[in-house]
Amino acid sequence: MSKQRFEGYLLVTDMDGTLLNSGKKISPENKQAIEMFVENGGLFTLATGRITSSVQRFADQLPLNAPAIVYNGAIIHDFDKGIDVWQRTLGPSAGPILSRVMDKFPGVGVEIYCGSEPYFIRENQTTDHHRRMENFNRPVIEGFDSLKDPWFKVLLAWEPERLDEIERYIAETEDEDVTWVRSDDKYFEMLPSGATKGHALEHLVEIMGIDMAKCIAMGDHLNDLEMIRRAGVGIAVANAHETLLSASNRSCCHHEENAVADVIAWLDREVVSK
Repeated sequence: MSKQRFEGYLLVTDMDGTLLNSGKKISPENKQAIEMFVENGGLFTLATGRITSSVQRFADQLPLNAPAIVYNGAIIHDFDKGIDVWQRTLGPSAGPILSRVMDKFPGVGVEIYCGSEPYFIRENQTTDHHRRMENFNRPVIEGFDSLKDPWFKVLLAWEPERLDEIERYIAETEDEDVTWVRSDDKYFEMLPSGATKGHALEHLVEIMGIDMAKCIAMGDHLNDLEMIRRAGVGIAVANAHETLLSASNRSCCHHEENAVADVIAWLDREVVSK
């Protein structure tokens, strides 16, 4: 068998709930499998809602050899070169939309992503937990009219049932200039139009010169849906949202059971070796 048996294949994985275990760690089994995949010609990268600085410490542990999708698809970042190779930003309608949501739902937590860290516009218990988990340091600011940098995304954070209410409200008033995705039970995100993980994946395979049929994408939540649909093989982990399980080509084991290693073993056994 050729030492470059994974040549021409691109494996893209979500992080939280897919690559990472519940302790937000990369298991030795996943890391070893990824290293073997890359050593044998495969291209490997990440697709996450996390910002670039939050992904960096994980990228440093892995043999990434393709640019990564960050900010839920608003940016493609090359960690090797330290540059963004593609990006989309929210347009002028984002501010008025956000104002309407904040006025109608005064308890919702709001984070605006522009610059190196998010700006906390309104905090609640969910944003407080998110801040501590990611070690974000920016103070809460009143209003967002003073923000000059382009917005990459807006994260709304609250209890799941309250975000359900916001999601229903958005469905009735949706603006074509933005895209909304549920990235977690407690997170609902406003993204630029045409800037899901799926849209970014299309640009990534073009950049890398990969046949989409040989692109394998893994995920667990609704922000992974468009990526799963567009990939040649879309794989939902066993713990994935039911919508993702229905939309995927196949499923793999739970993220606590080394899901990425499971997929690489399947690819080697059932696809490449045949």
